[in-house]
Amino acid sequence: MKTLQKLLMMCTLFVGMMVMIMPQAALAAGTASDTDITNQATVSFDVGGSAQTPILSNTTTFKVDNKIDLIVAEVSSGYTDVNPNTTNQVLTFTVKNDGNTTQDFALSAAAGVDPFGGTDNFDASNVRVFVESGANAGYLAGEDTATYIDELAADGVATAYVLADIPIGRSSDDIAAYTLTATALAGGSAGVEGAALTQTVGADTPGAVDIVFADGTGDTDGDRDASYSDTDAYRVLSAQLTITKASTVIRDPFNLDTNPKHIPGAYIQYVVTISNAVGAGASATLTTITDTLDNNTAIDPDLIVAATGNPESAPGSGFKVGVGGSSTRAGFPKYFTTTSSVDGVDHDGSATGGTVTATMATVMSVEAGYTAGELKPGESVTLIFNVIIQ
Repeated sequence: MKTLQKLLMMCTLFVGMMVMIMPQAALAAGTASDTDITNQATVSFDVGGSAQTPILSNTTTFKVDNKIDLIVAEVSSGYTDVNPNTTNQVLTFTVKNDGNTTQDFALSAAAGVDPFGGTDNFDASNVRVFVESGANAGYLAGEDTATYIDELAADGVATAYVLADIPIGRSSDDIAAYTLTATALAGGSAGVEGAALTQTVGADTPGAVDIVFADGTGDTDGDRDASYSDTDAYRVLSAQLTITKASTVIRDPFNLDTNPKHIPGAYIQYVVTISNAVGAGASATLTTITDTLDNNTAIDPDLIVAATGNPESAPGSGFKVGVGGSSTRAGFPKYFTTTSSVDGVDHDGSATGGTVTATMATVMSVEAGYTAGELKPGESVTLIFNVIIQ
């Protein structure tokens, strides 16, 4: 009787140790699917104080099933700032295979809800998804061309990019949100996008690899559906330009500068002002200012002063450019000739009418803190010239 009790206690202890050890080791290793797990118990015992040949149990075997799990996460943790009328703007995501099997992953992007508390108010165009090749970090056209994740190992992480074009005319703080959804597919064939997966229903099949969906709920997908989604958003940073043109009669042949009138021979001063609002989200790079004059006027080549009738700067310097607001550009106001085609401001030479053209990269050239033609938020620039009524 004592021998039987001892035998039972030993068996109980042995089985208990196996229960404690085996599951912990499996969890720590993240055992791959299709792995055979085998187990056999051994009983050692004595009879009449003499050790006997141990008895072996039958061997049990089962296969580890395929746990489908994944996580999609946007990388920036905030808005991706973009400018209007730009192409191939990038939102970056990671896709992690949290399952225990190498899988392919299909990728798709769709307009979503701003995850950072703002309001989505426009759609980008030409929306596409590409996968990082691993050759060089960051999206590179011609290098990152795959449209699905191929053979991502368990615990592996891939980078995916949502690309889109931002329409012209969008204003600062406009927002376009996009959700990236990854869906697990069958793996096993490199270079071939795998088939859709179906979760195993009914009882476990010990000798086969069953499929279990273990993923959580993302931004737009459901629980345990082999998909996961997360959302990022573009935020537009744009200049907020306004342009105004003022017209003032400053001198006529009879009244001079005292209450002058709009009569033939009178001088009209035009002031063209371009301003970038204080609250603008970005600088503007001015390219050209053009002004087509009425054929009943002629350009004043000297920019005369109303009170004296003399040139403000020098004969032939008929254009004046100034900066205002918070601008720290040096050397303004500057004067430009009406005849030179290289100093930045020009009249086409017509006897009457004609076109005034200011090339702003030349007028507002590169200097400390400024790129060519740059007009920062809160700054303004003025173009001043006179015409004479014919």
